[in-house]
Amino acid sequence: MDVTLPADLTEQLQQEVADGRYPSANVVIEQAVRRFLDEQHRGAERLEALRRIGDAVDQAGLYERVLIPDSQ
Repeated sequence: MDVTLPADLTEQLQQEVADGRYPSANVVIEQAVRRFLDEQHRGAERLEALRRIGDAVDQAGLYERVLIPDSQ
């Protein structure tokens, strides 16, 4: 797989490697992709949890009690 980065990112990546923070550009990109995929996965899990909470609120009738208070 070939990856083309904008010049500013290429420069920053090369600087990270030159400073000794990473052994190679490939390692930097691999870690960045792993972090991105992990964030995507966690985001999907959070969204599913929110959906379950919303379903529970709907089933308990709490939504209507908050939005439609008694007219007394």
